[in-house]
Amino acid sequence: MNNHGFDENIPLVVDLDGTLIKTDLLHEGVIMLLRKNLLYIFPCLLWMLKGKVYFKNRIFNKVHLHYELLPNNEELLNFLQTESSSGRKIILATASLMSNAQEISKVYPIFDEVYGTEKINLKGANKLKILIDEFGESNFDYIGNSHSDLKIIASSRYSYLVNPSKSLERKTRKISELKYVWKVGKIHLKDYVKAIRGYQWLKNLLIFVPLFTSHSFYSPDLIFQAIAAFFAFSFTASAGYVINDLLDLNSDRSHPRKRFRPFASGKLSISSGIILALVILTVGLTIASQLNVWFFTILLGYFLVSISYSLFLKRIALYDVFILAFFYSTRIIAGGQATQIPISFWLITFSTFMFLSLAFVKRCSELMKTDGKNGLHERGREYTKEDLNLLQIMGIVSGFLSVVVFSLYINSPEVRILYSRPKILWTVGFLLLFWICRIWMITNRGKMTDDPIVFTIKDAGSYLIFLIIALTLFLSI
Repeated sequence: MNNHGFDENIPLVVDLDGTLIKTDLLHEGVIMLLRKNLLYIFPCLLWMLKGKVYFKNRIFNKVHLHYELLPNNEELLNFLQTESSSGRKIILATASLMSNAQEISKVYPIFDEVYGTEKINLKGANKLKILIDEFGESNFDYIGNSHSDLKIIASSRYSYLVNPSKSLERKTRKISELKYVWKVGKIHLKDYVKAIRGYQWLKNLLIFVPLFTSHSFYSPDLIFQAIAAFFAFSFTASAGYVINDLLDLNSDRSHPRKRFRPFASGKLSISSGIILALVILTVGLTIASQLNVWFFTILLGYFLVSISYSLFLKRIALYDVFILAFFYSTRIIAGGQATQIPISFWLITFSTFMFLSLAFVKRCSELMKTDGKNGLHERGREYTKEDLNLLQIMGIVSGFLSVVVFSLYINSPEVRILYSRPKILWTVGFLLLFWICRIWMITNRGKMTDDPIVFTIKDAGSYLIFLIIALTLFLSI
């Protein structure tokens, strides 16, 4: 972008939240506080009653943001740096606390002056008064992003907007000479699909496992119930994923891949994430309530455990992998409750060992990609490099045990009822053993992704193995 109407005597004033940075500092602070202790939600409600300034001060007395990790609007920042290098005075004026604004100015040392909230909330008319007192009416240019900036825009010489709504842009053109609009990061439907981790819905196909293992897939009523359970679980689990991403903003921003997630990157706002989570959670639990009370109870329990996992359980060694395995097995149990199909001892034991092995794959893969002896400590996990060999042993043994359970199942009385040619099932056991060995070899070579389920979905070799397994199961019926 070229300079428009540049005058070194006319300062350029820029807003912070949603303008220079893609997020809102107050929202970030609240999320960090709830990350420390979810019970802070109650004092937060009391603090809000005492006013915005009091609320902001109480929040940031208890948390410290990682300002250098906050997502910025790079095009705007480049423009400001160009203006600053040309000799123009750049001013940061924000409703965020003065202490927050000063920390931001340390990250981006281009600001000649900084104004922020101290005794009064520096927003709208309050911000305008300070700017007019300091620079004079129409003697400054202003960069903003919200309707609360309109009074300031009307008193500026030139105005600039960042990601404005159509109504804001229209109103701005009526009251000011709009020089430039930065429209970066337009939100699409795929951003919301990415936020709810739509690809993770494939995990919820485990809901259908009881239907197939009991050979009840010819019943339209049971199929309908399983489909309803699938969507109920998918929406509810996605609400948990959204909440997890909101709580993990700082760690995600430090991660080479996760920093591109919609909330960590600032593509979607924290407020939109909260609304999204509430909506899809309501949809999921409403569908569940139409099935039966046991399915609803299991699903609600899953959601509460997943929130506990996001808050603190995933930071405790071994607890985290066992809970991950529990999440997978819960899907099978929920599928059984939704369709009223009893879950056999064999199925739940097999799935527990199998998914425990995959949970260990996930942790080993993450641990192998870290530098230094601290391992995953910088991500808040209690694993060091010294744990890697032990985790691999536990994971491989768990995988092998799942095949042992399957082998014992082949010789059980239940198999003779369901399968006319049970000896063919030995081929399935052999293929599962091969697949587990292959997955662990790929992990040991450092080629496994953070999520072995996602890896499997994209892995041609896994597709071939599971296709042969499906064909073998069909021939054994």
